[in-house]
Amino acid sequence: MTGVHRSARQFWMFHAAIFSLAWGTIASAQQTAVPSATIKVEVRQVLVPVVVTDKKGHHVTGLRARDFQVLEDGVAQRVVAFSTEAEGAAQLFQPEPAAAGPPSALPSPKPPVEVNPAPRRTYLLCVDTLNSAFTNFSSVRSALQSLFKQERSSDSQYAIVALGRRPLIVQNLTRDPAAVLAAINSKGLTRAIQQSESTNLAQQERELTTMLADYCQRCSCAGTALPSSRTSGGTDQVCMGKWARIEMWAGAAAQERTALLRSFLRDLRALVEQVARQPGKRTLVFVSDGFNLRPGRDLFGIMAAYSRDQGVQLKNPGDYMGPEMHEIVRLATARDVTFYTLDSRGLYTPMGAGFDASEEPQITRLIVLLPEIQQQKETMALENQDALAELAAATGGVFVRNTNDLAQGMRQALADGREYYLLAYVPSNRAADGKFREIKVEVREKNLLVRAKRGYWAPTT
Repeated sequence: MTGVHRSARQFWMFHAAIFSLAWGTIASAQQTAVPSATIKVEVRQVLVPVVVTDKKGHHVTGLRARDFQVLEDGVAQRVVAFSTEAEGAAQLFQPEPAAAGPPSALPSPKPPVEVNPAPRRTYLLCVDTLNSAFTNFSSVRSALQSLFKQERSSDSQYAIVALGRRPLIVQNLTRDPAAVLAAINSKGLTRAIQQSESTNLAQQERELTTMLADYCQRCSCAGTALPSSRTSGGTDQVCMGKWARIEMWAGAAAQERTALLRSFLRDLRALVEQVARQPGKRTLVFVSDGFNLRPGRDLFGIMAAYSRDQGVQLKNPGDYMGPEMHEIVRLATARDVTFYTLDSRGLYTPMGAGFDASEEPQITRLIVLLPEIQQQKETMALENQDALAELAAATGGVFVRNTNDLAQGMRQALADGREYYLLAYVPSNRAADGKFREIKVEVREKNLLVRAKRGYWAPTT
């Protein structure tokens, strides 16, 4: 009881921590003829949680170790440990009643009953309040309500965090689904969503569009060369100055977005670190509108659409956040934290005939540029999904997108945490070179679908 409470208090300490990869290093010592000498043999096991379903999404149970084959970089590995996890499976291991025998002078001792055992699975629900629009929150809240009205489990623990400019603990670790349901309906979560940066980001886009429309009214654009590439003159000098101011404004906005996203990813990594310390199966359900790993990409994309010069995008000063994302994926795969990511925008409708051009200034120029603007916005919408897709694919989870049934995606995340196989193998490649090792898990029945983490990075020592 005390240990569980202590882990709950420590769970949300957002600080850098030194951790070791959860490879289950086993050290055994063997004495030699010299008493003071010891020979140590290290065996590094790789743990691979595996979910197996049929083509309709139903979990497949009853498989044995011989039904699986694990490949590392295409080389078959020997499975040294195998276990299954299923909801209610603990009941299968209850001791059978003893056969009736002669009466005894002393009563048989009752088996000890473990009080409040450690949870067998941890579910962290993380709502992205930095990049997600408030208008999408209603469907997210409804999905969470539907999920926890039906949730019944005595061996799981849950927590909810809103991740924005600063992480907010909406509900700390609890085993009580009713407590989670109350937190979902709390004003604290609503306020966190209301403080989303998405409104400011949208305002920046509108401001940029206004500046570009004004520029196009006074200067050459929509297919002609930029003023900087033309002969200098009075009008050209004015246009060059206007374009330079637009670039400067967009560059400052991109750098601001870079700082926000870097802090956001740092906090997301800290969440993975903390949930990785919890016992049992660890699942992180991440709900977001998505985000671009190159902040400012959308702003400079719009500028490229107005100028019809794709080279403009190369001037974006926003830093590429790929390395930060890589560290999150690397930690999650090493510590067996599975991401289930959900696109909170629901069904995505591309811009098209329903676009209201009157919402933008300078309609004459906009009509000419509309196809390029539409293409850029649709490209950005797809790119914003890439990070969500990568988190799920790399860790063996699922990316749920283009659907209004977010509750179904959340239910799948909880169900997969209760119906899975756990394989362990000792890599035949013992090189401590820090390189990525691809994992592929296959089953004998080819009609079944298998999900597992994509691989891991070898140690360097």
